[in-house]
Amino acid sequence: MSHETDSPTSSPAPRWQRRPEARPDEILDAALEVFGEQGYARARLEEVAQRAGVSKGTVYLYFDSKETLFREMVRAKAVAALREGEAFAAGFKGSDRDLLVAFLQRMYQLLLEHKLSRISRLVQSELVGFPELAHFYTQEVILPARRLVESILARGVASGEFRPDMHPFASRAVPMLLTHATQMQCFFHRFDPEALSDEETLAGVIDFCVHGVVAQPKLSGTS
Repeated sequence: MSHETDSPTSSPAPRWQRRPEARPDEILDAALEVFGEQGYARARLEEVAQRAGVSKGTVYLYFDSKETLFREMVRAKAVAALREGEAFAAGFKGSDRDLLVAFLQRMYQLLLEHKLSRISRLVQSELVGFPELAHFYTQEVILPARRLVESILARGVASGEFRPDMHPFASRAVPMLLTHATQMQCFFHRFDPEALSDEETLAGVIDFCVHGVVAQPKLSGTS
């Protein structure tokens, strides 16, 4: 695995050791931009520091390598969004269909507004060359997202609102559709002569997902 080879002249302080002049949130925001634009292999800590308005040495006060910075950026952005989704689903009061719709709306906006599509695009295009980071992303993001959708769908099946014969692919399809839809809106919208608005795209995602899982009433005379 590639690592950032440059290091400050003095030994770096332990990761996450607090310094009054350091700004970890700004560094993580800058990391999202730089990793999203440059990819993992080409990203440099110097540019992250410049975007954050700090010195490279300050970055090393919090993150001892580029790999560490990437992992913490994923946790601060993508994993935090999943935790918010889990809390939202756990506290939702209403029908399971309404929960699914509200969840899709919420996650779609989070993916767009927090530029999380940059992370998923990077993972798909580049992390095959960094198997440790691909494994990390799978464990921290992909599997928890699937489990969250599974819990929402299982709740609907138990209530009778969703199909009991739902294919296991459904829990994979929902996050995949959300991810791909937001990627298309972020990166290809301006090139598409028949592009949909964000609102139209979200409406399509909701329609596709809901009609794929909602139980249909049985016709008279059928078993």
